Amino acid sequence: MARRRLPLEFKVMVGMVIVLTLPFVITLMTVSQPRAVLDTSLNPTPHGYTWSLSLFIVPVIVLAAWLTPRRQNRVQRKAFWITAAFVSCAGIGLDVFFGATFFTFPYAGATLGIDFHGYSPANGWHNKIPIEEIGFYVFGSLAVLLVYIWGDEYWFGAYNVDDGPRRKTRRRDVISFHPASAILGVLVFAGGLLYKKFGPHVNHEGFPGYFLFLTLVALTPSILFFPIASPYINWRAFSLGLFFILLVSLFWEATIAVPYQWWGFQPRQMLGLFINGFSGLPVEEPMLWAGVTWATVIVYETVSTLLLMERARGEEKPRD
Repeated sequence: MARRRLPLEFKVMVGMVIVLTLPFVITLMTVSQPRAVLDTSLNPTPHGYTWSLSLFIVPVIVLAAWLTPRRQNRVQRKAFWITAAFVSCAGIGLDVFFGATFFTFPYAGATLGIDFHGYSPANGWHNKIPIEEIGFYVFGSLAVLLVYIWGDEYWFGAYNVDDGPRRKTRRRDVISFHPASAILGVLVFAGGLLYKKFGPHVNHEGFPGYFLFLTLVALTPSILFFPIASPYINWRAFSLGLFFILLVSLFWEATIAVPYQWWGFQPRQMLGLFINGFSGLPVEEPMLWAGVTWATVIVYETVSTLLLMERARGEEKPRD
């Protein structure tokens, strides 16, 4: 496969992220003391976590209602559900196998009180995780994907890439190792590990397991599929999805969830870089949703290509 250069739209999007992030970083660095979390003994936000899922549920309902009447081919619908299932299962798997290791849930009054068991090396399967966590990842992944598709098909529809060339993709080109993504992943995690062990903080003990998990989830699809997916990504729609999810997640976690202790984090599993202005929110959390958006779009476009390839081969077969 011929090597393709990154499009101008991708570079502009990266520039937008830098321009918007830099002032945030500069401002938040002036906060020397973290905001105190609130006392939950008075039950200050009853079922708050439960109701907050509407931040994802409402956009999902509205966008699904908008997309459903439109004439979509079977490939698009199938690619949507395959991608949604993949991303949702990855999030639920995080909770089932690592939730008790990475997170805490100190304020039970913010939930329905319905829990499921999660695993941790210390306690086995005896850890209770609120059922809202499943909604967090299921509706979150659906929202990310629907916002991207809505942007691709409608809001930035003029920049929608023609699907025709996908049909001619060769099987051997589907999995195409992307060295830049692999190198980036190694460098990013190595930098995080060095910061964990030697950075100017007090949480040097432990291992940044959460950061490793996020790095793998975000960059594994990119390492395997970026060359096949990138020509068909609508980067304007991608930026819409990215900014949507970052706005929702920062409002959700920084201003409500962490101060009211709907969930918390195990310091030994974090990098040790906490955002004081956001009540000590680990820097991993904004990175989570940026990585989820990146991985979701790459998986969606790759699955779409695979399905279109199979359809094209089916149409080429002679009929009896």
